[in-house]
Amino acid sequence: MNDSAATLMQDVERVTQGALASGALQSIDTAYEHVTDAGQSFLLRTLSNLKRKEDAAQRLKKAGDTRRNPFKPYDEALYVRDLGDDHICLLNKFNVVDHHLLIVTREMESQQDKIKQRDFQALAQVMQEIDGLAFYNGGKIAGASQPHKHLQLIPLPMTACQELPFSDALNQLKPGHPNSRLELGFRHSGMQLPEGLFDDPSHAADALKNTYNQLREELEIKDDGLQTTSAYNLLITRKWMLMVPRTKESFEGVSFNSLAFVGALLVRSEEEAVRLKEHGLMKVLASVC
Repeated sequence: MNDSAATLMQDVERVTQGALASGALQSIDTAYEHVTDAGQSFLLRTLSNLKRKEDAAQRLKKAGDTRRNPFKPYDEALYVRDLGDDHICLLNKFNVVDHHLLIVTREMESQQDKIKQRDFQALAQVMQEIDGLAFYNGGKIAGASQPHKHLQLIPLPMTACQELPFSDALNQLKPGHPNSRLELGFRHSGMQLPEGLFDDPSHAADALKNTYNQLREELEIKDDGLQTTSAYNLLITRKWMLMVPRTKESFEGVSFNSLAFVGALLVRSEEEAVRLKEHGLMKVLASVC
């Protein structure tokens, strides 16, 4: 049980220490470089330490194994706290970034389901306490490694750099209406969120759901009442929400999840990194949207 007087980040740090000691948390080491392409800065991560690359690749493969549900039952060593009656907060077992959190539905729901009011409520509870980048991989070709519904959050900053790679473009978003004309080379739609929105998680949940529906309508991401009929990536900070439609999972064997669309890419080898840079990172992202 978590101490009700502890902050969420204190709980995260406490559970992280225990999970590292027990081996339940299996962090993946990477080296990163900053790359400029098409007028934007990218953070390109590559699996590091040659002796451990094969092991890390196996961890990534295991993380994407959909034959078993890692959330039902979940690993108690990764449990952080309950988020209301319908969600729990877990550590991501195979994390690349420190304190990577998962916001998981307590009962099985599909990752292709629309994000519901109660999902946004759970997310808002986390974002009230932690300034982070939240994201949702809406469907397998959008990078969803597990079919059980889960949002994710990485505390900011991701690195010693205080800004996300595409922050200059994303900070141009305005409130009130979707914007699909940022200086980004891939299809997108985004909107600025009201300042102080996450001070009240219930109010934030309403606003997030409304913005989510507006962006889906702008990008013609329809649903059948329960599930969306096409894949997408969703990214949220305390400042803005961004949605990206997906048509392909990968480019020449390199898969991309939501983080790619704020300029944070992960590759398994130097060869993959070189190949993406030769093609142009922004063109690669455009090819999967």
